[in-house]
Amino acid sequence: MFEFSAIQALVILIVLIFLGMFLRQWGILKDSDGLTLSKIIINVSIPALIISALSQQQFEVEKLMLAAVMIISQLACALIAWAVSWLLKLSRPRRGALILASTFTSSAFLGYAVVKEAFHNNAEALADAAIVSELGVATLLFTVGIFIAMYFGNIETSGFKGKVKEMTKFFYSPIFISLILGIGLSFLNISKTNVFVSSVYELLHLIASANTFMVALTIGVMLHFKDLRKVWWIVLVAVVIKLIIQPLLSQAQANIFQFPELWQQIVVLEAAMPTAAMTAVFAKKYGCDAELTSILIFATFISSIITMLLMVLLLQ
Repeated sequence: MFEFSAIQALVILIVLIFLGMFLRQWGILKDSDGLTLSKIIINVSIPALIISALSQQQFEVEKLMLAAVMIISQLACALIAWAVSWLLKLSRPRRGALILASTFTSSAFLGYAVVKEAFHNNAEALADAAIVSELGVATLLFTVGIFIAMYFGNIETSGFKGKVKEMTKFFYSPIFISLILGIGLSFLNISKTNVFVSSVYELLHLIASANTFMVALTIGVMLHFKDLRKVWWIVLVAVVIKLIIQPLLSQAQANIFQFPELWQQIVVLEAAMPTAAMTAVFAKKYGCDAELTSILIFATFISSIITMLLMVLLLQ
């Protein structure tokens, strides 16, 4: 049943993404609208989804293992990408682009949408996905990811304080605040029989339910087919590391730690997501090869349609 639900979720997302592309072609949406939509997703719909999911499930310390598995998988992929980029003798900006694209997964932007559809709004699955996404991916992306972009980029950030400031921005962002709030509320066991409380949760659910649609539209609006021939070998490396090695590493760890079936499905699905779109922002900001990073994001997204199906079959 899970396999069918996951495949159905991917098909729905693909159809919605093509809808976004058609709306852009018809002039109803513009490229600039993608940035606006992504801001709404990051600052409104994802925080609402996180609070709604986490606050309705009792937080368990053992679930931190979900985040640990993702952190280990991503760091291992970063080392592999660094070694391959060194062997290929890539320039520093290109090396940074390859490492960023091979490491960080789109767990929040696309991961929530896939999990939400695949598990039919299962609160426990969404809560587990939030732990994986925010503690296992986002904290690493906004610290180690920024450091990688700074180290391999051509643009220097002003002094040590400037670097620290950039790397701590995530910890007062709406996503991180909603994570802490959601975990805190999970311990209070608030009754939803109260009219005010039930109204708040209904509002959160309404906002969160729009997340999948907005994510798909945003990807469709921002997705452009580009010529990959000049950098096909770098694209191949990023796709193999990000979409095959990373989920297999997560699967191996899930087996070692004897994860329950739901946990195993969540970590493998999240690891199988394409490259996080924020890596292109970091590449542009700190002087890595932003064009190459964008190409790699596009390539991993298109390729993930196939590789995610393979991971679903692996979970049978």
